[in-house]
Amino acid sequence: MIYQRYIPAHELFSAQLELLMQNGQLPTVAAHLIGVAAALAMFWPFLDPTAMLLWAGAFLALLLLRSLHMSRALSSHAYRIAPRWVYAWLVLGSAATGTIWSAVYIYAAHHVPITMQYTFLLLILMITAISVGFSVILREYFIVYLFTAIWPIAWWSLANYWEQPYNLVLGLVLLAFCALLVVICDRMYRSFRNMISLNWEREAMSRELGELTHSLRERNRQLRDARQQLTCLANIDELTGLGNRRMANSALNDEINRARRTGACLSLVMLDVDCFKAYNDTYGHPAGDRVLQRLADLMQRATTRAGELVARFGGEEFILILPGACAETALRTAERLRQLVEEEAIPHAGSPQFGVITVSQGLLTLEPGTDAQPGELVSRADQALYRAKQLGRNRVVVAGPSPSADIGAAPPG
Repeated sequence: MIYQRYIPAHELFSAQLELLMQNGQLPTVAAHLIGVAAALAMFWPFLDPTAMLLWAGAFLALLLLRSLHMSRALSSHAYRIAPRWVYAWLVLGSAATGTIWSAVYIYAAHHVPITMQYTFLLLILMITAISVGFSVILREYFIVYLFTAIWPIAWWSLANYWEQPYNLVLGLVLLAFCALLVVICDRMYRSFRNMISLNWEREAMSRELGELTHSLRERNRQLRDARQQLTCLANIDELTGLGNRRMANSALNDEINRARRTGACLSLVMLDVDCFKAYNDTYGHPAGDRVLQRLADLMQRATTRAGELVARFGGEEFILILPGACAETALRTAERLRQLVEEEAIPHAGSPQFGVITVSQGLLTLEPGTDAQPGELVSRADQALYRAKQLGRNRVVVAGPSPSADIGAAPPG
């Protein structure tokens, strides 16, 4: 994202149009309606009522058209789509309104008493002064009104200075008044532009900061997901989808500490695929990988209790961590797993005894109160597994207090 410090010229122009129409629509109509009502009240005894009513109706129609134009431009966002067109109509409406006031004054100057003439002039000046407050948002909009409403009256007064005793002074004062309003208008216009620019800059900064915050949150989420993914990659075996040796060591250490605190049993099973090298030599390594994947599914089916973990310890060797399982329960789990593998009947021509894939297992149970390290437990379970291999494979050997006291469990039949 590139921060843009200053508002573009076309956006500033559109913002000025929008602000003018939002803030000038109601005051414009209200001020001129008051002027029309006051003019009718002052000139009713001196001018033709029919002509005055026609004038008032035409003036009201002009005000209504100007108001409708502003409303339509705001609702359709025409000030953004076609700002020059909206601007032209606004200036044209302002010029028409100012011209009507000056024309009425010049006409009334020949038909009404001088006091009424000057009172009407004060009314026009009051409307002009009120217009300064909202019209200077767009400088040209106000200047056009000023030079169509006041400027003609000033020059008419100078040109006809002999008709009224104060026309010369009045004309000069009106010219000075116009000059003063132009200066005031220019300064207020610049202040409005600066205000719009500052507001735009603050909004742009807030929008950029909001987008940046959203981007940072999204980036943090991506980083968090990436960390989780890396953690999974570091702890999950890619081939089988089981935990790897790193996860197994960490989980075993946690379960040993928990067993010490709670006094619960903890069982550990080391499992190895019988004659797996011969299987790979006979069927190829891709077939061996598929066997490991099928065995992983069987191990997960055999370990259904909460907290039990199956991990690939390396090669064709797996580890089962069974928290809360005593020796008898763990033996049933291991035996059930052995039977599931045998019933799967995966052909293995290289197996000298069984002709199908079988597994050997070494089981170790950590009794409550026993103090041992994870490496020691894995070593003893591995020794029991080695003993199962020596006894003929396809069996579970329960590790005793010492390697010489291991208990072999031969397969049935």
